[in-house]
Amino acid sequence: MSFKFIHRIAFKQARSILLISLILGTISTGWQIYNNIDLEKYRLQLTVKQVTQLHKESAARAVYNLDDDQAEEITTTLISTPFIYHAAIIDDFGDNLAESVRKPVGQTWLASLGSQLFKTSSHIEEPLIITSPNQDDARLVIDLDTAYIANNYIRSAMTNLSVGLISSLILATIFLLLIYRYLSQPILDIAHWVNQLRQTESCPPQPYDKPDELGDLASSFARLWEERKDKTDQLNDTIDRLSRSERFSRSLMDNAGDAMFLCRPDSSIVRINHQAANSLKSNEQFFIGRSLAEFSNNYSTEALQALFATIEQKQAITMEDIHISVQGGSFPVEARCIRMNLDDTDYILILARDISVRKEAEKQIFELAFFDTLTGLANRRLFIDRLNTAMKFHQDNQRYGAVLYMDLDRFKTINDSLGHAIGDAILCEVAKRLTRILPENATCARFGGDEFVALLPDTGSSAEICAEIAANCALQTLEELKIPFDVDNHQLFCSTSIGIAIFPDRKHSAVDILRHADTALYRVKTLGRNSFQFFDPEMQSSAQERLEVEKGLHQALKNNEFELWFQPQVDSHDQILGAEALLRWRHPDTGIIMPGNFIQIAEESGQIVEIGNWVLLQAFKQLASWREQGLPESFKRLAINISPLQFMQVDFVDRVLQMLDQTKIPGLLIELEITENMLLNNFEIAGNKMKLLKKRGISFAIDDFGTGYSSLRYLHYLPLDILKIDRSFVTGLCPSSELAAIVEVIIATADRLNLTVIAEGVETLSERSALMELGCNCFQGYLFSKPINATLFYQKLQAANKTTIA
Repeated sequence: MSFKFIHRIAFKQARSILLISLILGTISTGWQIYNNIDLEKYRLQLTVKQVTQLHKESAARAVYNLDDDQAEEITTTLISTPFIYHAAIIDDFGDNLAESVRKPVGQTWLASLGSQLFKTSSHIEEPLIITSPNQDDARLVIDLDTAYIANNYIRSAMTNLSVGLISSLILATIFLLLIYRYLSQPILDIAHWVNQLRQTESCPPQPYDKPDELGDLASSFARLWEERKDKTDQLNDTIDRLSRSERFSRSLMDNAGDAMFLCRPDSSIVRINHQAANSLKSNEQFFIGRSLAEFSNNYSTEALQALFATIEQKQAITMEDIHISVQGGSFPVEARCIRMNLDDTDYILILARDISVRKEAEKQIFELAFFDTLTGLANRRLFIDRLNTAMKFHQDNQRYGAVLYMDLDRFKTINDSLGHAIGDAILCEVAKRLTRILPENATCARFGGDEFVALLPDTGSSAEICAEIAANCALQTLEELKIPFDVDNHQLFCSTSIGIAIFPDRKHSAVDILRHADTALYRVKTLGRNSFQFFDPEMQSSAQERLEVEKGLHQALKNNEFELWFQPQVDSHDQILGAEALLRWRHPDTGIIMPGNFIQIAEESGQIVEIGNWVLLQAFKQLASWREQGLPESFKRLAINISPLQFMQVDFVDRVLQMLDQTKIPGLLIELEITENMLLNNFEIAGNKMKLLKKRGISFAIDDFGTGYSSLRYLHYLPLDILKIDRSFVTGLCPSSELAAIVEVIIATADRLNLTVIAEGVETLSERSALMELGCNCFQGYLFSKPINATLFYQKLQAANKTTIA
């Protein structure tokens, strides 16, 4: 809609209204004029009659008296009337008594028109009564000026017509103004607003918002514009996307990361993209018209045609484990086939993705999920899965199998002393030997560290046969692993311990069977290692007791069930020069429990750290109490055993120093006893911590010296003060024995390094004498005192001091 169009409508509207008004005014006025003709005639006749009646009596007297002058005066007066141009008085003899004439109005077109419309009699004769009724009447003759009458009538009619037309025009103009004000102008504003809508991005305010038809029209336009804008925006967005899509689609096939083949249903290739050509190591034209089956290791031409025939319109199917042939080999792909119709022709679009990397990743994931990364053996997850399968099969078929749980003896010592690379090489060699000697249907797994587990399925029809075969397999394994390992110019020996559990047992799961084998393995270790044992209920009971001990340790600290006992350390004059703090557990039900029955469990469960901290604090507090009561000058130190796990805690040094400050104990009175294995495993860390504590005067002793690796390296580089000869070298010691030679070497080494030597486990005078003869002058053992509580120890200390003074 344009402004010109609006103007034309307004012009036509005005023209039509004016024309209709004129026509209606003309018709109305004409009809009124027409209706007034008779009235005008009547008025004319009445006027003429009045005029004649006015002069009729005077004319009759003039005739009677034959008064020419009066008659002349009367006629003259009559013609002075505008519509009378001739007047005559005729006496009773028919003679003109008087006659007056004036020139009538000339005949005009208006007069002619009036004569046609206003027809009336122009000659009037009025009889004059003279005297006798028998006489002929005299007459008063009057001729009307019809031209004048018609002209006046037409002028009057024209005036009425003009007034009517003017009134109609004024009324039409008023109507036009009202229509323009309330209709045309709002329409023009709306049209202008609509034209603005075409040129703006946002909708301008509505020019008309009154609650009428035009307001509804404007609101409708606004809503339509908003809807059109939304649709336009959507259309533009769609066009933009389609435009981009078109650009993208043009280069889609050529730049797609997947190989794309456009084929006919007969498997002939119509087009391929660059990726397909690169993957198949040839140019694109080489493939046009050839069957796709020529490049597939899985499908023939007939098979592809049959497959394509099953694909419906716009349906997609996925083909896996497909291999595409290339020059020099093939690679796996995942293909997706889609039927499409282009220009009324069916095509099959094949998208083939190279999944070599994915297949390799899946293989690696599978291996990571089910195989040990170091040895290539099955891991715990795969082993348990196969054990579950084997147990179900054996239960259904009344067959038996066995699980061998293996742990390398003292592997940790080799691994820590020579490094993890050597340890890993040994583990790999063990895996190879186990794979070589175990039956083909066996599954060998590594559970981590130096733990290996073997599954011997379908070993016999009875438990006895199965046990015999498992025992032979265990013996063969023991013999195989006794053979030295040659690794990196090292010849290493590593035996193994084996626990065996027979299955199936409907009461137990795969995890239970593994736990049974582990229990049997633990039994082997307690009996000396390098052997095998079968699981039995007694082993289970022992494991249950071990679990109860572990649970009880949690309550022992909470309920204050631990106690510190002290065993004196004496010199060659039987003077007490120190003591070793020893831990005892006073169980509320079983009484005193010795450390050998719970320390290892505490270390394996990690509770040894909390227990060790308790021992340190209680020992410091007890030493502080003795100092307050009075200590003899001969008392040099209190020895406290430190667990390797406790010693390697990050805050160990800070905790010890804090306890010294809390109890106000000088470090010179404290001796910390550590093991050789702890030094071997963490040489540098242990040395740094020892040096920090050494600054506070704390001395260090190597406990059970001679039973571990006995490296002279740490004796030279670490700040050690004391060597404690293990009781295994003291028991039964005599000067001429082989043990005496070992002890002599230990003492000589300590003397050269300026270290004090204390012999543990001295129980007889002969052992004491032999040690003194070899140069050892400090002792600890039952010969002098068993471990006793703090009160008895202090009493013994005081008594020994008095005896010495005396």
